[in-house]
Amino acid sequence: SSHARPNLPRHLFLPTLLLYHLLIHTLTLAEHIPVQYKINSKQTECIYEQLVEEDVVTFSVFVIQAMNNGKPKASISFEGPVAGNKDILPRYDSKGNINNDDELEPAGHRGKMTTGRQIRSSILSDWSKISGPHAPLGVIERKFKVDWTHAGESEDAAAARAAVLEKTHEEFRQHKLENKGKDENAIAPLPLHTIAQSHITPYEETHEIMAHGWYRLCVKSDFMPLVAEMDMRNADKLKGVNPGTGHVYTYALREYLDEQQSLFGMEEGTEVYDTIDGHKQAKVDDFKESKIKLKYMHELTSQIMKTQHERMHRIKVHDGDARRGAAELAWSSKFETLLYVIITGFQVYTVHKWLLGNQLGK
Repeated sequence: SSHARPNLPRHLFLPTLLLYHLLIHTLTLAEHIPVQYKINSKQTECIYEQLVEEDVVTFSVFVIQAMNNGKPKASISFEGPVAGNKDILPRYDSKGNINNDDELEPAGHRGKMTTGRQIRSSILSDWSKISGPHAPLGVIERKFKVDWTHAGESEDAAAARAAVLEKTHEEFRQHKLENKGKDENAIAPLPLHTIAQSHITPYEETHEIMAHGWYRLCVKSDFMPLVAEMDMRNADKLKGVNPGTGHVYTYALREYLDEQQSLFGMEEGTEVYDTIDGHKQAKVDDFKESKIKLKYMHELTSQIMKTQHERMHRIKVHDGDARRGAAELAWSSKFETLLYVIITGFQVYTVHKWLLGNQLGK
């Protein structure tokens, strides 16, 4: 025969097949590491996702590193629908009048608008008209800050987070006092609420979608450049919400559950067939012990990869903390040295002036 059959013992067929799928699963998990974005100082980076009504979406943001010894702190916004919904986002002309007709498009581009241009045009001309405290029902507009500077379980970190929370409350109290009695149009915008993250993990929020269209997740660096991970996951694509977390399944966990079902979901008594000539190899019952061991290896491999990814996050965050601490210590030392030189110089000048005055008095 022109197709040589592999010389594989019959009793090793199923374990070999399962090990092959396990290797493929391990490589697939590595592909689901979130994309990292470098965000320059005072700049904003956004990602977009098209969502449908009654879907559920979870957005995730994690500042991995703050460059130039800065603090891992960012302004986050989740908004939508910013485009793709004519019921909520009527098209406006240059005079601010509502117009839903396609005549608004330039003649050369009418009917040829790309998705990117449609989103950009809608954000510039439509979204700004409806966003705000009186936005239509179904519009999501979340803006806040997240600070990972004091993430950790130590008493000092907990005290620092409490101080951040108290500072945020004080800013809101001051805003209320300063705008008391003012006309609605004269009231200053509310300050952004700051969330002090307690663990070195991504910040996540889950929302139910009430209006279809394009939604955007944006991260802004207020001071130093940042390296951040951003991700949006929707339940329709990832088959539901994780009951343990209340958030949409992660890509890695969804892949893991699907692989568990495909590898180990075969019913007792199912017969395994040869992939070449269709001859019966054995029953699944005959490999029960092998399946148990391989399932354990499957779970262990997934847990190891997840742990390694989280450890990489912690190492980068701790490295940033160490660099920032060293830089603050260096500046503190320089300031103390400069202050010592100034005080010493002033003392020498004072003593010299006093001695000179005594000599002239004689």
